[in-house]
Amino acid sequence: MTHLSDKELLERMKEFPTHKLKGEQKNRIIHSMRKQKSPKRKFGFSFQRAGVLAAFLAVLIIVPILFLENKSEPEKHLGAGVERAENGDYFALTDEDGKPVFPDSNFGLPGRVSLLSPPEWIAGDDRSVAKIMVYLWWKPGEQVYQNMKVEAVHVDTGITQEMASFTLSAGMYGSDAHALTSFKPFEKHGVWNLKFMFGEKTFEEFSIYVKEPYVKIGDSTLMISQEDLVAGTFENVNLEVEGEDLPGQVELELFRFEDGTAEVFLFSGKIDYIKADTGKKVSMYTGDLVIKKSGRYRMSTLQQSVPIEVRKPVD
Repeated sequence: MTHLSDKELLERMKEFPTHKLKGEQKNRIIHSMRKQKSPKRKFGFSFQRAGVLAAFLAVLIIVPILFLENKSEPEKHLGAGVERAENGDYFALTDEDGKPVFPDSNFGLPGRVSLLSPPEWIAGDDRSVAKIMVYLWWKPGEQVYQNMKVEAVHVDTGITQEMASFTLSAGMYGSDAHALTSFKPFEKHGVWNLKFMFGEKTFEEFSIYVKEPYVKIGDSTLMISQEDLVAGTFENVNLEVEGEDLPGQVELELFRFEDGTAEVFLFSGKIDYIKADTGKKVSMYTGDLVIKKSGRYRMSTLQQSVPIEVRKPVD
């Protein structure tokens, strides 16, 4: 029957007589098949296991690479610390008669670059940097009408932010060139290097210290840096409140958690104005504040409050 096709062979097989096995015969055959051992494999693992092992080896190779890449990525964005630049100092400018002016507010490197700066730099504050004068000394006349920018680099983290860009004008107060500009608020407290640049080339740089932010109480801002909030007396402190239809005077309450004591201080002398950057109405009050002990407090005004920490005075 070898010459028959598959179809013909199946047809011929249907003609064979059928024969059924008895139950005992079926059981013997099944028992015999179960006792047979499976054939030995030529390899110690199957292709499926080989694939799993290959994937595992790939993970061992790739994971360390990804770990190293991810480890270096934050350093790229956060940056590393940088060396502190030369310290700035206060020095006087001179008027047309040669007399000293602004000895307590002109800060920088004498005969090189300076800023008519605020009495203190505060992180996150736009009030103190809204108006900044820049003075330069170098090649009289050549700097006029040139574009300059100021970058700030945070010494501890290396974070860089552009503070201002401006065009220089003719010199004044004994300088060779000057400009009126405004800075962006500093993102963090700490030491910053201010870099005065023509394009990507640094002309001069010096370092300043930026204090921690003012105490924020909802819509109110107490004009004391958080790091200056120590036990003691504060006179003529400004309290800025944003909002409409504010009262002529406001109360500031200090509640001490340790002993449950509370004191209330009155702020008055209301002065209203509009913030140039937001167009919102703001009122400024003035008052005295006495903090007898360090510790944890709750500071409240106009139905808003915030927890604060009063630090111990440091000599």
